[in-house]
Amino acid sequence: DLVRSRGLGDVYKRQALEDAEVSVSCSFDDEDLDDMDRDELEAKLEELRDERDELDDQEPDDPCSDAYDEWEERCEDLDEKIEEIEELLDD
Repeated sequence: DLVRSRGLGDVYKRQALEDAEVSVSCSFDDEDLDDMDRDELEAKLEELRDERDELDDQEPDDPCSDAYDEWEERCEDLDEKIEEIEELLDD
């Protein structure tokens, strides 16, 4: 029996799967925040915190990969949105 070694194709397929796991959408504009009342802001804040927790669970293993860079960027985006809403609620 021949042992099949993993080629680059397998590596790329695995990386594509890792990339797909990092998909979290943050679907609202800053303009939307201005139109929200306190209850809506609190609900959005909870939703974003949940998304952020889910994203933490999807951290790619390789910190040198493109998937990790994308994951880190999404984390930063969510953190900024969370902070923005927290500031609005503190006012």
